[in-house]
Amino acid sequence: MSADASAQCDRAERIIRNAWQDLPAYDRCLLETIGASQWTIATAPLGSVIHDLLRSAGYARLDGHAVRDLDLAVGVWISQLRLVVINAQHPALADLDTNTYEAMLARVAWHEWAHALSVVRATRGDILAGEDLLQLAPAGVREFVRRGGYRRSEYAHELVAEIYALVRRVSGWSE
Repeated sequence: MSADASAQCDRAERIIRNAWQDLPAYDRCLLETIGASQWTIATAPLGSVIHDLLRSAGYARLDGHAVRDLDLAVGVWISQLRLVVINAQHPALADLDTNTYEAMLARVAWHEWAHALSVVRATRGDILAGEDLLQLAPAGVREFVRRGGYRRSEYAHELVAEIYALVRRVSGWSE
């Protein structure tokens, strides 16, 4: 890893640690209880990173389509490994000023931790109601989820994750 990439990882690690500390104590406790309090910072597209992490833990190989889809993500919650993985050098983060970069990384972390919470806590009824819930969501959130190309069975989880991240952002965060 280059010195620049190492510095970027250190910076991202500090930002994510601060975002973790900004979570309400109850949420941190719940995330720790379900084993979702770990994260790692990557500096490469997440498809191959996650593929390698899953393979090293004995899970099946990801197909090419899954790797390409994951490459588009800035962050991913890997439920099998109870791990959030964030690409600190994702193209969507390039050329952002310092404050925007920090806010985006924190938002991604909060979004992924909310995925962990929703996967554990959502009922089958919640998941089945995803389409109806999406219609009730604010227009910006609704469009964000629709643009993501998610399956209907993922709508409820994406709504929880996006709204949680927005609530965290509105409640204030700074490094």
